[in-house]
Amino acid sequence: MDVSKKLLIVIFTMFALLTVLLIIAAHTILLSSYYDLETRDTIKNTEKIEQAIAWEALSIDRTARDWGFWDDTYKFVDTLSPEYIESNLDDSTLYDLDLNVMLFINKSGVLVYPMSVDLVNMTNVPVPEGLLKQIDSGTLTTRENTDQIQGIILLDEGPMLIVARPILTSFGEDPSAGTLILGKYIDNFYISSLEERTQTSLSFYTINEEMPSDFQEVFDEAASNDGSAVKILGSDRVAGYFMLRNTTGEPVALMRADYPRDLYAQGKNTLGYIYVFLLLSGLVIGTATKFSLDSLLVSRLITIDGFLENVKREKDISKRLEVEGEDEIHRLSKGINEMLSSIRLAEQELKAREYEKKFILDSLEEMVVLRDPNFKILWANRAALNNKDLLMDGAESPAADSPEAPDTDNIPKSRNLPAPDCEDYELTSSEGKTWLIRSKPVCDEIGNRIAVLETGVEITERKNYEIELFRAKQEAEVANRAKSAFLANMSHELRTPLNSIIGFSDLLYEKVYGELNPKQTRYVGNISNSGKHLLNLINEILDLSKVEAGSFELHYSAFWMAEVFAEVRDMTFPFATSKGLKIALEIESNLPRIYADKERILQVLTNLVTNAIKFSSENGSIRVKAAQMDSFLKITVADDGIGIAAADHEKLFKPFSQIDSSSSKKYQGTGLGLALVKKIVQLHGGTVWFESEAGRGSIFGFSIPLPGRNE
Repeated sequence: MDVSKKLLIVIFTMFALLTVLLIIAAHTILLSSYYDLETRDTIKNTEKIEQAIAWEALSIDRTARDWGFWDDTYKFVDTLSPEYIESNLDDSTLYDLDLNVMLFINKSGVLVYPMSVDLVNMTNVPVPEGLLKQIDSGTLTTRENTDQIQGIILLDEGPMLIVARPILTSFGEDPSAGTLILGKYIDNFYISSLEERTQTSLSFYTINEEMPSDFQEVFDEAASNDGSAVKILGSDRVAGYFMLRNTTGEPVALMRADYPRDLYAQGKNTLGYIYVFLLLSGLVIGTATKFSLDSLLVSRLITIDGFLENVKREKDISKRLEVEGEDEIHRLSKGINEMLSSIRLAEQELKAREYEKKFILDSLEEMVVLRDPNFKILWANRAALNNKDLLMDGAESPAADSPEAPDTDNIPKSRNLPAPDCEDYELTSSEGKTWLIRSKPVCDEIGNRIAVLETGVEITERKNYEIELFRAKQEAEVANRAKSAFLANMSHELRTPLNSIIGFSDLLYEKVYGELNPKQTRYVGNISNSGKHLLNLINEILDLSKVEAGSFELHYSAFWMAEVFAEVRDMTFPFATSKGLKIALEIESNLPRIYADKERILQVLTNLVTNAIKFSSENGSIRVKAAQMDSFLKITVADDGIGIAAADHEKLFKPFSQIDSSSSKKYQGTGLGLALVKKIVQLHGGTVWFESEAGRGSIFGFSIPLPGRNE
């Protein structure tokens, strides 16, 4: 078969295979891409619905804080004042607030004033028995001023979204007077309202109901992860699922949002057009390529083939090939002519290169030895000849091609015969030097071993260094264990008496054992605050030690950043209020859930906000923002305080480092807070930054990766 026919077969076979591969690739990649787009779009739309419910809970929580942090409410729980009821708790109150229940519970856990309505029928109804039982059990009552209870509870009347807040004074300094509970049914009316707002078909089942098969399957899977899932319901429907949890975080219900598969159907139609286009393009291009190659390549290659056959037959290298044109084939003909002219020169250059190779190998400090399959030495460089005791059992044997080389049959074998595969081993010479010997088989094209190549490198200094390094490592491990034992012991020894001091001082401050005069109360409060400050300092030192020792662990979970912001504001509210500061929180509405260590992120944000409050002027403001930038969550804390001079920037984020002595006297602190902030953020894979000028305020910020966006 001539070249032209072979070329025809090859071209059309190649284009056929290429077309099939392109079709398979297009089918696989594009359908997969459309499926991924459909999945991401479903997740995004489902997250909006989930976020709508979260915002509903946040709205109820704001209402609970507004009512619970009211001095009139604080008095009402104890007095049940008719004036408060007449002015604030009339029949339209719950309808205005769009709530089903509002319950006032005193600090003894007793329900003192209940309100319960049916928002659909616009009638007053009794408080659900299931809700009263949970109140009696204490699961819905707050115990600390900073407590917050939120989640879905399952009642006989249906699931209800519950928010509970402590009843405090407007400044939050006095002990809690009780608990305010607000609730709203997640009923068909609410689901219909949510469907109308989101333009989505929704289905909702609780664990008390018999779920359809797809709900049960997704519930079992989603309960073990973040609670979200996507499932294909058929050729024209796709569904997104998300979990609703109770006040303890346990899953109690599953909601499904159905969407049409328009994007996926459009992708399949597009693939059909691509298949037709690829088939037609392959036929046209293959035909054109065949005729072009026949004219430009095949006929001229036949000329070259005939010339080479003639030279081979006549053994006449004086002939020259003439091919017209100025392309690669013309240059190939010139190369053939030059090759014929340079064969003799090439032979001479080959001999010169053999000599150069031997010279170079003899100049190496490394040993190079070539052995035959029976491990007899065929060739050795000068470095190997100078260390014969590493190669042979006492007898001396020069290189096989050296002037004094004996018959190769009489050259003794190596002391350590290598295995058939590559092997490394160490030998020590009579001079006390250590060598690393590597034996590698040399094989022909079919895999038969035709020789063995041995190379050797002196590693005496490296071995000594390894010994010293091992000793240093052992000493460091001993020191590290001693440090860890010291920290563990000091942790116990310091925390135990501090906990007693804090506990007894809190009991005295709360007047458990009797009344105290104002000065005694103030002094006892100072003891408690100082103890807590010292305990916090010990915890920060231990946390920093764990980070430096590599034993600091993060416990990841999925949560909303709005929850963390609410906790930070609650914790720092008294401190900010004492200086007349306002804290403004700004969170992007479409911010996804965060997957990180919630307690540590809360610690980072609390440190930054507390730091901003500490260094802010009175009656100022602090701005806390959270926004998504690419695949990261960016959080900034800005104040209008004293700022930081450029010369002091390098001291930030260093443990036990303060700006200067004067600031240290005015603003108390250890310098550990920002150092821990930086370490915790870096362990999350994020970064920390700041902007500041003396007298112009400061901006501290950090960013952490968002879940599922760092591939």
